[in-house]
Amino acid sequence: MSNTIWYTRCPVPTASGIAKQRDMFNSAFADSGWAVRNIRERGESGDKLNTHFSHDLDDSFREGGGSPPVWARANGADTSLLGVSFIEETLGLFVRADDDSIKSVPDLVGKRLALPVWPELIMNFFRFAAQKAFVSALQLEGIPESEANFVDVVETGDHFQLLNPSFSEGKERTIKSYYTCQAQALLSGEVDAIFAKGGEIAAMLAESDGKIRMLTNLIDAEPMWAKVNNATPRILTVSNSLVRENPEQVITYARTLLQAAKWAQTHHDEADVAMAKETGVTPADIHTYYTRDLYDKLMPELSVRMLDAVEVLKTFLYEHDFIDNNFSTEEWMAKELLQEAYSREGIDWRE
Repeated sequence: MSNTIWYTRCPVPTASGIAKQRDMFNSAFADSGWAVRNIRERGESGDKLNTHFSHDLDDSFREGGGSPPVWARANGADTSLLGVSFIEETLGLFVRADDDSIKSVPDLVGKRLALPVWPELIMNFFRFAAQKAFVSALQLEGIPESEANFVDVVETGDHFQLLNPSFSEGKERTIKSYYTCQAQALLSGEVDAIFAKGGEIAAMLAESDGKIRMLTNLIDAEPMWAKVNNATPRILTVSNSLVRENPEQVITYARTLLQAAKWAQTHHDEADVAMAKETGVTPADIHTYYTRDLYDKLMPELSVRMLDAVEVLKTFLYEHDFIDNNFSTEEWMAKELLQEAYSREGIDWRE
């Protein structure tokens, strides 16, 4: 009987997604006595799937948006930070297409800015993402957060459908946009602006029939702090049960992700198809909503730049009461294991 490594990933471009699409985990662990399995194989109940956010499952890896693993660690999750990537994607603030009163970001002062409420979500990363985007956009214009008028909008979708989603297995996408209720609130005049990001914007705009326009895209901002959001950076974490007891398996897993990232660098068209499956959109949407150097940025690293991005994210979470423990990132890292993976793959370490 083999041991099990569990994995979970967000529906965004990641090295984990490439590795899954290309069946690289099975190849990497074929003779190890370990099987790599999706957390959904444990069952579909919320108490089983919530480990995607809480990372309380032993012998597991998670790669995806940065705020849940930071929240989990702040709440005592026994994890290590194994790597960070920063894949730039559209970070858009959207208004009604016919709203002539909002022509630029300063016009948002006094307007109703939507913050989503997901009643069953144990860590509301969607709310963090929206709040961070609005605050950053205002701060770039020299406008303090105190000028923002935030309004709650309840989203009614099933957030569990976002975890290792069925459309990543080639099945037809049947779920609505993650921003459906906020877009409806915008169109009905309940709010004046909403936030949406990445390839999921395509699904939202398709539902909105051309009645929504993008006011600004934070990915065009110059300073990194303004671009930091839930999925910028993406964070790779690992259970410390593996770090302590089976470090070789951690190194093998990390090597697999490095190999997947290297493959994507030279196979853009195939990688576009794989990433479209991962995100539930089309290859054309990958071109539209992600910068074209995305395949140079899939590789997890622990460089100063990546760790700076984690600090910006963590500090915002702490200062806005998403977490109550601003822990040490340095003490969270399993740097030596990622360094060993780089060494065995013959890749220069990134400082």
